[in-house]
Amino acid sequence: MKMFKIVILTKRSVILLFIIFILLIFITISFIIRINILPANTFADPRSGVIVIDPGHGGIDGGTNKDGILEKEINLDIGRKLRSLLEQKGYKVIMTRDEDISLETLDASGKGRHQRDLNARVNIINNSNAQLFVSIHVNCNLKKPATDGAIVFYNNKYEQNKSLAYSIQKALNNIVVNNRKRTVHNPAQAKYFVLGNSDIPGVIVETAFISNKSERRELLKEKFREDTATAIVSGIEQYLHESTNVSTPGQ
Repeated sequence: MKMFKIVILTKRSVILLFIIFILLIFITISFIIRINILPANTFADPRSGVIVIDPGHGGIDGGTNKDGILEKEINLDIGRKLRSLLEQKGYKVIMTRDEDISLETLDASGKGRHQRDLNARVNIINNSNAQLFVSIHVNCNLKKPATDGAIVFYNNKYEQNKSLAYSIQKALNNIVVNNRKRTVHNPAQAKYFVLGNSDIPGVIVETAFISNKSERRELLKEKFREDTATAIVSGIEQYLHESTNVSTPGQ
């Protein structure tokens, strides 16, 4: 004859089991949230050596302009210089655009041309399996035309964004123009669409102020564009060295 043992839980045991149950739920939810908020590249090969460059505007969208100088042309030229420097160091570079075109034809989900263009850029970034992206732009402040210098914008969606922004900002602040440094800026948080909807770390770099007469002249110079691209590369490599401790391609 089999004997059945009846287990009677005390009030203390019930409370303890309930606490354990709640802790298990909390740990599970925390793990799920962590998976969904971490950059996609967290689960990719950190030595992929892929970087996305996004020259802002293009085609029908000239961006900001002054005295016949179009932002879209400056963005593309600096973007190409940036690509060349990165490829020399062994990185693979993906350009959202490599010619004077807008990207709205690559996406049909947006209501307007501008939104479709932004959607297309985000799609390229998110499908790149890249370590990071850098979007190139030119700033403008017509109300305060004396404003100068580069400003890097980031979104606090991922903590890596801030680290990348500070590394690139520091390098850009060190650029010397006519034997003097420009105004030193700190990176700034922003809610731009590309920053908020990307699945990998990235920043927007406003390279100079087209509204500033002196900087407008510099933006037309090959050396300034080259110096700007060089500084961005320096900032990228500093970020990768400090935050990932991963050797750069070719090392």
